[in-house]
Amino acid sequence: MSSNPFTLAALATTAVPGLDVAGATDDGSDEHRSIVAARLADGETVQVLLPRSVAALRTAQEHAAALAALTLATRSRLPFEAPTVLGTAAAGKSTLFVLTRLGGSVMRLGDLSPAKPGLAASVGQAIAAIHELPTSVAADAGLPSRTAPALRGSLLDTFDRAAATGSVPSALLERWESALGDDRLWQFKPTLVHGDLQAPAFRIEGSRVAGIDGWHALSIGDPARDLAFLLGSSEFGSVDEAFDAHAAARGIGDRHVRQRAMLHAELDIARWLLHGIEHDDASIVDDAKGMLGSLVARVDADPGAAIAPQRLETMDLTGVQAYLGESTAGDLAQRETDVIAPAAPRAGDAASPER
Repeated sequence: MSSNPFTLAALATTAVPGLDVAGATDDGSDEHRSIVAARLADGETVQVLLPRSVAALRTAQEHAAALAALTLATRSRLPFEAPTVLGTAAAGKSTLFVLTRLGGSVMRLGDLSPAKPGLAASVGQAIAAIHELPTSVAADAGLPSRTAPALRGSLLDTFDRAAATGSVPSALLERWESALGDDRLWQFKPTLVHGDLQAPAFRIEGSRVAGIDGWHALSIGDPARDLAFLLGSSEFGSVDEAFDAHAAARGIGDRHVRQRAMLHAELDIARWLLHGIEHDDASIVDDAKGMLGSLVARVDADPGAAIAPQRLETMDLTGVQAYLGESTAGDLAQRETDVIAPAAPRAGDAASPER
């Protein structure tokens, strides 16, 4: 099927009867997804998404299911916008999705800095708002739910598989094993979590969060998972501000959320390594080994930097963010080569807006 923006915009009218499309432009397509911003006659803009691989289709379906779980009553409790699925239509072996398009600009991790005063606090408050939603949002929709012991067990499994590769420095294995074995870190109450928060999921207007996208991993889990991406920033003051705002907005005593967030962020490198090995991709394996080397160098330089309850300072994980900011969990799955429809060149690519 053609990936021409106007062709996909026209197909969107079959998914949403009465949709009056006046124009269309590419909106951040890649080899796995064709994405179009379709301008309507009334001045509004909607997003048209056509997955082009099995993994991309699965992610889009999970995203749609999560958005359906965010009812109007639930959304009214959030201080930001989330997309809404307006309609779907069969498109060969794939499915075309038409969604509301979030306003604002895509946030970059570098935006969390003194140059945008108040943004870090807004990010922390936005994340806290998700965590304060009732867990019934996920439970009623049949979305995944895991207890604290199960979440800990999942990380232990990642640790064991990474250790078995022989590619993780012993200093990191000792560091991770110590954190995973510390019962104090795992006495927390699971919450509703976005599940795949990275900086580009946020849409910002000035110094406030206007919207959050990418809800395919919505579930009941560890709130620290949603905070882990913050630790990729070298702007320690802004990181502190975001964590403080999150804690203040929640008003509960999860004293070790930061330490678990650090562990999640570091184990993401291990997952990247495992992904490269599983897909026999030497470039990914080498990339992961390089990040592990950078991380162990930082740990060696600061002997007190254990992931332990008594340490609350932020660690510089900029190297980890190189992965976290560009290859989300969904993106990793979408590197599969099982393609549904070949992507054709798009005439409007040169003028495509950055997403």
